[in-house]
Amino acid sequence: MPLLLSYPGLRSILEHLEAVKRAHIIARSPGLQKINKLIPLCLKDLCINSNDMTINKLWITCDKDGVNFAMNRKIFIRQSAESQEDKMKKLINFYICGRSIIHVGRLSWDTDFLPVDLKLRVNSLSVFSHWEFEAAIPSIDPRSFPLKTMITRPETSNFDDQIVQLAETLILHVVTHRIVSVEDLKKLNNKTVVFEDFSSSRVDIIPLIKYHIETKKDIGTTFVIPTDCNTDKYSINEMLYEFEQAFGDFRCDLDDVNERFIPGSYKFSIPINNESRIQVYAIEDPEKDGRWKIVIRPVSEVSGL
Repeated sequence: MPLLLSYPGLRSILEHLEAVKRAHIIARSPGLQKINKLIPLCLKDLCINSNDMTINKLWITCDKDGVNFAMNRKIFIRQSAESQEDKMKKLINFYICGRSIIHVGRLSWDTDFLPVDLKLRVNSLSVFSHWEFEAAIPSIDPRSFPLKTMITRPETSNFDDQIVQLAETLILHVVTHRIVSVEDLKKLNNKTVVFEDFSSSRVDIIPLIKYHIETKKDIGTTFVIPTDCNTDKYSINEMLYEFEQAFGDFRCDLDDVNERFIPGSYKFSIPINNESRIQVYAIEDPEKDGRWKIVIRPVSEVSGL
């Protein structure tokens, strides 16, 4: 007769079981339901909106007729006469609330009716308005900060917030005709800042570098400007030409940099002070089907790393 799993053994299995599979198993086992919320829950992706939520690859939507579950191109519908808000509250309570620990890889947020006692340990946060940001923060465990990744828009209120300033990687979706000023950029202390959806907007990177040259203050942030469906390779060449106009005296082959540069593109090594300089170059991004990106990277004058 096989031995039954002990609680530590069962806890280890459930904690590392994919979240949707775990919910499927728990729903069919009254015994497991008694201990389920005592065991930490690990989610790769959690997206919560006013009338839908996504848990890893499971997409749940609420409409006036009921609740729809979609996964792997299969759709299941459960009829319900409750309001959409009540349905969402029940779903959030079933999947999320009352648990001792919830680890979330990436949290995306667009709602304001979550329980006040909800605490999530989050690696990455994605919010695109100030009210979403204000609503999300109380539900994030303080031990999550500084965040590994913060995804947002370059609003003035965001630049002033330490949670945005101190995230390891900051991804900014720059809306059309937006200007990201030197004063905004000076507030950031992130290791990496990536500008997405860059078309028809301006980011004052060149004035920022000039500011650091004048003040001889080190730049601790690497800035990345990738191409996307709105930013073609011609625009990247235009940006590099602007660097040529501003810093042409500092063109350099960057022979000590282990990157596959775009053939024929400008490259620069710009001194800031006796200890540091800025390297500027364009490379292909293998994670985005070979699209181009400009890298503005600070390095130590001593190590060259």
